[in-house]
Amino acid sequence: MVHSFVRDKRDDKILPTTGTLLKVVQEYAGLGGDVGFVKNDFEFQVNKSFFWDTVVQMSLAGGIMKSLDPSKDVKINDKFFLGGPLTLRGFNLKGVGPHSEGNALGADAYWLGALHLYTPLPFRPGKGGFGELFRTHLFINAGHLGSVSSDKTPKENLWQLVETMRWVYGGGIVLRMGKIARLELNYVVPMSVQKGDSVNPGLQFGIGLTFI
Repeated sequence: MVHSFVRDKRDDKILPTTGTLLKVVQEYAGLGGDVGFVKNDFEFQVNKSFFWDTVVQMSLAGGIMKSLDPSKDVKINDKFFLGGPLTLRGFNLKGVGPHSEGNALGADAYWLGALHLYTPLPFRPGKGGFGELFRTHLFINAGHLGSVSSDKTPKENLWQLVETMRWVYGGGIVLRMGKIARLELNYVVPMSVQKGDSVNPGLQFGIGLTFI
């Protein structure tokens, strides 16, 4: 059973210039079968326009899940994953966190933050026409994927989520593809990684509707 709450006050879903987004999703699984967990995650985004058609965007997302039966682990396909051009740039898809034989193991908690600066192309080529579909893009991403231990205090779990965070910075070009999706081509520099991460520094391509 999934319950979602979405409040979208942005002026555009692909490349917003103003407004906020709040999305909260709660999932409950446990009515029969061998699966039982409660999963909560959220996303918050705020956009603000400034001079010269620049836009500053700040995003924050996070999630936590808990098994309803302490004797059973949450199945890997139900866990959180992080990494890739749509979430934490500078890492391969599902590249954050421990891996086994090249496969991501996921975790039961994560947080993700981002600060973006969008500007028109230098010298405004194609102003008022095709050039308006492009934006230059500078950003800082940070996040963490890990497990929450019942043997630790909430303060200790929170400190672990902060202490082992990953963060990257970079810049590139964004292309708006109508009202369907957007395309990003960025150069990313990972600054903090952890053992087990699958890193993807340098040029990274991404296409999708929702980016953090």
